[in-house]
Amino acid sequence: MIRSALRPPSRHASTPPAQTRRWPRRALGALAFVAVAAVCAVPAGAHGGPALAATTPTSVVPVAALTVTTPFPDIETQPGSTVRLDVNVASPTVSPVDIAVDGVPDGWKSTLRGGGFVIHSVTATPDGPVKATLELDVATDAPAGDYPIKITGTSGDDKSVVDVTVTVAEQVDNGIQVTADFPTLKGDASSDFTYNLTITNNTPEEQTFTFDPSGPEGWTVTASPTAEARAETVNIEAGATGQVQVKATPPTTAQEGSYPIDVTVTAANGATGKIELTAQITGAPVLQLATADQRLDVSGRSDSEHRIPMIVANTGTGDLTDVKLAGTAPTGWDVSFDPQSIDSVKPNETAQVTAIVKPASDAVSGDYALTIRASAGSQSSSVDLRYSLKGSHTLGFVAVGVIVLAFAALAAVFWKFGRR
Repeated sequence: MIRSALRPPSRHASTPPAQTRRWPRRALGALAFVAVAAVCAVPAGAHGGPALAATTPTSVVPVAALTVTTPFPDIETQPGSTVRLDVNVASPTVSPVDIAVDGVPDGWKSTLRGGGFVIHSVTATPDGPVKATLELDVATDAPAGDYPIKITGTSGDDKSVVDVTVTVAEQVDNGIQVTADFPTLKGDASSDFTYNLTITNNTPEEQTFTFDPSGPEGWTVTASPTAEARAETVNIEAGATGQVQVKATPPTTAQEGSYPIDVTVTAANGATGKIELTAQITGAPVLQLATADQRLDVSGRSDSEHRIPMIVANTGTGDLTDVKLAGTAPTGWDVSFDPQSIDSVKPNETAQVTAIVKPASDAVSGDYALTIRASAGSQSSSVDLRYSLKGSHTLGFVAVGVIVLAFAALAAVFWKFGRR
């Protein structure tokens, strides 16, 4: 019995124990798969929970025919603006598609762009639409109203047309807002006027903005982002703001008054924002003093006064008021003016005044230095003169008389003693 129990199994015996243990596992796996399939097949709500939806791979829907579309076929803008529209082209086969724009009003300009180039056609595919951009430059004098435009795509015998309506209005809220901290600044013609602008992007996507500042003739006007003075554009996210600095430099000859500084901000999608700034030139007078004949040397005699014509000029841009005159001369000399002061001198005008110089009575002949000054507030100007003093006529006459008397006395002596 013991030997029989230890005998190796016969070739015709049943499945070995190790193999017998594998079958239950496979059976359990099959039962689990059947159970999961059964659960997925149960209608929604059968177990009090949501149904498990089966997903299928996403596939590209084939294009049935040539199509040309634009996401925004009806837009509103204002005169002088540039409108940019996306044009999507799809075709059931890979083929070139010619694009034409019809109905563009006189004075407007249309340009098709793609890949950074001016284009006239695209290669369409069934895998997805190819995008081009239509730029419409609206005439600055375009009257308000609706303007219908057609965009046509042609590939062989296939044709697709999309209608676009551009509404021109005098004022449009295009989502671009431009404001200034101080839109009006005041200064003289030698000042720089610096304005800080805030650009608000109320469009639904990020935009790249460019700037176009302009000023009166002779002015230098520049605009750049506050963060980088050398940049020409600024990127602003949707709903965010950006800072731009505008600098206006007037010519030195700018007259007193108010001057407009216009700044146009343009987004990449063609939307624009404008703001008008004001620079008020207060005017700055410039005082200049000179002799009427431009000579700096004068002459006179010690026994008489000398009148020197002087010119007071205002070469600035503001009124020159309350001009006072004074002179510096040697001790004992007297310098006065006619008139003694000038009430006002307009820009680019002149006034004449006379300097009256009276040398000292005991002054001897020679060259003397004189200084004539004019002042008005903080403005001043002076002229240095060389005064050549000659002897007086009275002394000459006295000298001649003395000589005559001397000769007369000498003659009398010779006559008296000659007779003896």
